[in-house]
Amino acid sequence: MKLASGYKAFWEAAHKNYPDQTKPGGNLDWAIALSSVVNAECSDRFAKPSARGWKSSLHAKLFPSYSTKVGALALTYKGLMNIKTPFDLALYTRLIWELQPRTILELGSLQGGSGLWFADQMSVLCESPGEVHSFDLHTKCIHVNAKHPLLIFHQVDLSEVAAFDENLLMRLPHPWLVIDDAHVQIFSIFSYLSRFLVSGDYYVLEDDPMRADKEIIDGLQLVEQSGFLIDTYYTDAFGSNFTSAPNAWLRKS
Repeated sequence: MKLASGYKAFWEAAHKNYPDQTKPGGNLDWAIALSSVVNAECSDRFAKPSARGWKSSLHAKLFPSYSTKVGALALTYKGLMNIKTPFDLALYTRLIWELQPRTILELGSLQGGSGLWFADQMSVLCESPGEVHSFDLHTKCIHVNAKHPLLIFHQVDLSEVAAFDENLLMRLPHPWLVIDDAHVQIFSIFSYLSRFLVSGDYYVLEDDPMRADKEIIDGLQLVEQSGFLIDTYYTDAFGSNFTSAPNAWLRKS
């Protein structure tokens, strides 16, 4: 697995070349311990949504310090707004490397900064880069500098799932990574788009799961019935559900 290969290689090289330093108290002991903790191949990595629920006791957008919260959300990318926390950006980088997506669908473009970031990440991390398709109603807010050969913006009213171009969706190559950051009819859109996803594709629901209200709880059943599992390697990477998508890094089984 791509995520584990670096740690495994370090472990093997250290034990072969510096066996004394890998023992408890050795100079490389801490790195060996770290490589054993970061385990992307654990047997209980994927969990049924019904086994965890949606509620998050800790997430990145409710830092105790107001200045930390604002600072985390005020990130820019190449001068453009990119309203994602440092934790989630790190998680997306990890997932793009592991998944090697051929298609990234972003729901909610805002200024185009996040779409540009995803396109750059794909171009650097993917062995066979595909395309980033970003959807929003207010496309006139997209900055002129949000341009990339892999990035395409679409003007779509996300409150109407019929507005999606079904022919486009059917021809986009897999694996897919879908990011819903639009907060509009999230489960109606999920129900519609999930029909196009195949085994191994990912669907991330940002922000909305933090509410854990009736809509979210009812949506839990839909997610599970649609054959999706929570990837706890991402939801719990920095602590239990320390992400803006608590229990919502979803992988189609």
